[in-house]
Amino acid sequence: MSTTVLILKYSFQILYSSLKKGGDEYPFQIDYFNYVGKQVENPKVSWTSSDPAILEITEDGLATGIDFGTATVTATLITSEEAQTIISRDEVIVSMATLKESLEFVGKIISTSSYQLGGSYALTALNNGGIKLTLKEDYEASTSLPGLYIYLGNNPKSIADAHEIGPVTVFKGTHFYDLPTLDIYDYNYILYWCKPFGVKVGEGQIK
Repeated sequence: MSTTVLILKYSFQILYSSLKKGGDEYPFQIDYFNYVGKQVENPKVSWTSSDPAILEITEDGLATGIDFGTATVTATLITSEEAQTIISRDEVIVSMATLKESLEFVGKIISTSSYQLGGSYALTALNNGGIKLTLKEDYEASTSLPGLYIYLGNNPKSIADAHEIGPVTVFKGTHFYDLPTLDIYDYNYILYWCKPFGVKVGEGQIK
């Protein structure tokens, strides 16, 4: 991702930006128009970060998220034509880690019906983005459940807006689901649903 710094006469603004912890890079770009409205190519701008432990930035404007938090990026331009020093500052938020395997939620699946269903789970942020849902060794579900599906959702009473992972094909022991398009903060519940009859048979709260 990238952003543009707009320089209009004696001022410019850094547009809002955000990074992810663990090496996400953000290349700032410059568009500079002088006092007569002419665009000047490759103006010399110096970049600084208020907190390099949160955000590092190179002399070319390439920012890297280091740790959670907010840092102020400052861009300074000394114009040769106008003999002006132009300074602009903006905050950059460094958010959820994509390169930290320890970001994980663990909990229990419990039955909400008369059918056997239960076990431990772990929901983990993957290094390259996405998440992995792992059902542990103590997991067990009844093979008598017709059309059992697993979902991620935010409403424990409905799957209307839930993400359908798919039909349950493993009924005992360790197995996992890779979910490359999801974020670990997207959903609050793991839901097991008897799809043909529209009945919930189990859940696990993500926290």
